[in-house]
Amino acid sequence: MRGSPSRRRKRLRLDRLASVLPLLLLLATIQPMQSSLRNSSGLGPGERHRLGPGERRREGSAGRIVYPVVSRRSGGLSLGIDLFPDAKSCNFDCPYCEVFPPAAFGDSPVSGPEAFSLASLEDELEEFLDEAHARDWAPDPIRDVCLSGSGESTTSPFLGEALDVCARARREHPELLGSSSLVLITNSTGFLESSTSDLLLRASREEGLVVWAKLDAGSGELFRLMSGTEGSLEAIAGGILSFSRRASVVIQTMLCDVDGRVPSDEDLGDYCRLIARLRDEGARMGEVHIYTFARPSPKVPCAPLSDERLRSCADLVRARTGLRVRAFGISTELAW
Repeated sequence: MRGSPSRRRKRLRLDRLASVLPLLLLLATIQPMQSSLRNSSGLGPGERHRLGPGERRREGSAGRIVYPVVSRRSGGLSLGIDLFPDAKSCNFDCPYCEVFPPAAFGDSPVSGPEAFSLASLEDELEEFLDEAHARDWAPDPIRDVCLSGSGESTTSPFLGEALDVCARARREHPELLGSSSLVLITNSTGFLESSTSDLLLRASREEGLVVWAKLDAGSGELFRLMSGTEGSLEAIAGGILSFSRRASVVIQTMLCDVDGRVPSDEDLGDYCRLIARLRDEGARMGEVHIYTFARPSPKVPCAPLSDERLRSCADLVRARTGLRVRAFGISTELAW
């Protein structure tokens, strides 16, 4: 039997609901996040800046380019520098990427020369260091000034000059930035360009730049999944090796569930062998940061690994490579 008209109408309504349920769930994720990023009026005095680890502040003390964030891996307040404030600009398409399109927050993309300027970077840095830190964040120390944001910083034509501006700010504000690090987070593709690699090497030697280099996999198959590209893992590993023979790097590795695909023991074995090979061939890796999914992504469904699983992964990498390994769960660094 095909069923009565009323039953068919009920089934049609259920089918329609099922078709829009993923969108409703995404909106349910975005809306609270939008509220936390844009509206602090419900918080009491002294609480305006208290965001969860890794959450960006988009009002008050944050500008379009300079944004304070509580970072689990920095261990506190990190001053982010976004070289792509208009929209995402990246040569990777990682499934776990947290960068939403501007329309998700009711914003309109900015294009043209006003999207980023060194003058705006200087102005926003001065405003934060001269006023906003004391007003919104004191007495929290600034752990680092970090070039990251909405894209791959090494692809920006302003990279070198932006590093110079940040380094100068550290010298001119020793009371706030004297003990902070200058950090660049990269997907490691910039190491494949000699001009970019040389620029980062100069900043490392002259300004103490610390490069956090992404390496999410030890096999080509998992690398393609985690990067969202058809790029070559061997090329990326070679670039890391070439650079880190001359300047120490921090290796950063995301381990998470990507649409049901979780890192297997075989994946971890491949990864450990690659890290050990880089070490044996002369790579200087000061630390390995293993972290998991912690913020919503507009792409495929992702989920974090449990703290227990993350600890076991870090223990394995430490045992097989002899390197210092730190693990970061959803909200904080994991202790042993």
